[in-house]
Amino acid sequence: MLELHHLRALEAIARHSSLTAAARSLHCTQSGLSHLLRDLERQLKIRLVDRDRRPAVLTAAGRRLLRCAQVVLPEIEAAEDDLQRMVIGAAGRLFITLECHSCIDWLLPAMLTFRDGHGEVEVDVRLGAQFDPLPGLLEGSVDLVITGERSSGRGVLADPLFRHQIVAVLPRHHPLAGKAFLSPEDFASETIITYPVSECRLDLYSRFLEPAGVIPRRRRTAEMTAMIVQWVALGLGVAALPEWAVPASAAVARVPLGEAGLWGELHALRRRSDRGLAHLDAFVALARDQAFGRFSDITPIELQPPTT
Repeated sequence: MLELHHLRALEAIARHSSLTAAARSLHCTQSGLSHLLRDLERQLKIRLVDRDRRPAVLTAAGRRLLRCAQVVLPEIEAAEDDLQRMVIGAAGRLFITLECHSCIDWLLPAMLTFRDGHGEVEVDVRLGAQFDPLPGLLEGSVDLVITGERSSGRGVLADPLFRHQIVAVLPRHHPLAGKAFLSPEDFASETIITYPVSECRLDLYSRFLEPAGVIPRRRRTAEMTAMIVQWVALGLGVAALPEWAVPASAAVARVPLGEAGLWGELHALRRRSDRGLAHLDAFVALARDQAFGRFSDITPIELQPPTT
């Protein structure tokens, strides 16, 4: 069977026109190289080198394999170089999908900082509002999913980012703005402004309103956090957002949801087979550090024992 060391041997013989010099460049003995060559010729049933001529010359069959070596060996060397660069985080791909719309405000600056030190890593980001990103993660079209899910089954590794409180966002002069906390029933007559995703993917609905059997009067959607906050300030409805995503403002009030508060988590999901890729590790650490450096109202997630 033809193997890479056969191609390297033929390339060295063609380059040096001498078995002795070729063996030296391959860090082997001349007898070892001759033995390798005879075994290959025996397998292929054809001569590859004319040993009767000085300098050594490849036969027509040898020249055919040399053309193969000249194509294959540079590709192998380039692939090995790329893999080594991936090991140290100097190269790779980072396609990110956000299920957390409000994350875009702090994630984009983190991506810019990341590019400063990882300029050869291919980076892209998209929102996950219109599709389920997990199949894309497992199939390889997405490399990282920023989500509130701690884990999503076998084959997926969840890196914790931070824990945060989800608060109601109300017009400053709304009758509910002065309460210590809101109950689900407080939303029954309200217009809720949310991101354009299904209700099952909104903590306000799935973890607060639906368990209490409360259906708000109306729901309207907006793509951007800043737009949601602006619409609330204009009195067009109320919202529920991560506290860190809503800056202190004279126009809106932030009120806890429930007496104990409603808390969420953010995780970065990656393929378990990508565990240890340096550029992914670097980005997750940078995103976490930038979040803690920017927001005072988030906390670390208590780590669970890793699963295999």
